[in-house]
Amino acid sequence: MPGFDDGIALTELLEALPAERREAFVLTQLVGVPYAEAARLSGCPVGTVRSRVARARATLTRLLCEAERADPGGPVDAAA
Repeated sequence: MPGFDDGIALTELLEALPAERREAFVLTQLVGVPYAEAARLSGCPVGTVRSRVARARATLTRLLCEAERADPGGPVDAAA
């Protein structure tokens, strides 16, 4: 279960997304709304919601990779 710091980091990452992608991602991936319902709520076709979610995932993955490269100070391996 994510901690407080993880929640802050997720919020910052989500804020980096364009509004339409953030909405589609949050509705479908975090809230669990089915794609068809998210499309109805957003006023766009289901394919558009799927595209926005895929692009949001790609952007979030890229941002996470960049953050890890900038701060590689993850957990220290005691066996090293």
